[in-house]
Amino acid sequence: MLCLSGRNSERESDKADRMNAGAEPLRRANAGPWQIELLPKRAYEARYSSEDAVIGFAFDGQVGSHSFGGDKKAEFRSPPNGLAYVPAGCDVYSCSRTGGEYLKISRANSFARAGTPERRFSGLADPVAIASAHELRKRLLSQQPIEPLNIERLLQVLEDRVQFFLFGRDNHDLSGAWMTARRLRLIDEIIEAKLSEKITVQDLANALNLSTGFFARAFKAALGKSPHDYIIDHRIAFARSMLRASEMRLAEIAHTAGFSSHAHMTVTFQKRLGARPVDIRGSLIFPVRARAGHIERL
Repeated sequence: MLCLSGRNSERESDKADRMNAGAEPLRRANAGPWQIELLPKRAYEARYSSEDAVIGFAFDGQVGSHSFGGDKKAEFRSPPNGLAYVPAGCDVYSCSRTGGEYLKISRANSFARAGTPERRFSGLADPVAIASAHELRKRLLSQQPIEPLNIERLLQVLEDRVQFFLFGRDNHDLSGAWMTARRLRLIDEIIEAKLSEKITVQDLANALNLSTGFFARAFKAALGKSPHDYIIDHRIAFARSMLRASEMRLAEIAHTAGFSSHAHMTVTFQKRLGARPVDIRGSLIFPVRARAGHIERL
């Protein structure tokens, strides 16, 4: 996965796609002044200085090293569903052995309005941004025609949330601070170990010696999603990796990922991703671009 700036990103990222055969393809779209890339989950090393300000959204938790603005490289462990912003002209280096699915949005005539602080942020869990980013991913993965106005509405919401945080307005529930990286790693380990089984919110709360109510509240305050939705995200992510990496039957993948049946997995994929498991496994979803009236695939 490469995070590359506007003009030279297409040629180099296409080359990277060929080198990473077996991974899901990189998806691109243009909608009005916005340029959108949905970067697939895979190992990456990227170094760039963007001409425009960039909004990012990490669907998966990631581990690696990075640096910004010439600072020394530092190790990072970021939670899933994190909103990020990098101002125009900021030098960026980032590397991860596992990577994670990532949404990158830039815009000609930068969306940073007059008076916007020249600072960056990352890993912010905001329910409004999460809902918009997941819906945008669903539209990009779908094989159905998409109205550009719907895409532009979602992009505008993400821009508005970035401005909200840049100007220091933060009404987050402070209970989210309790969900430390160590505790989140424990939650991930439990989910991954029991993925094929039934996992309840109470199971996770018990592992941290918390009441179910407090755990659910602290979890959502930290990650912007309920524990139940987070478990489903894990099931979908695992199933997607199996679709690309194995020849297992869809029913077997569904069982291994913890879905009750192949049909249950299909319904969940269509609801969350806008595409069926068979679509992700069997057909290449081409890059897309906006045209008058709808978005067309290149």
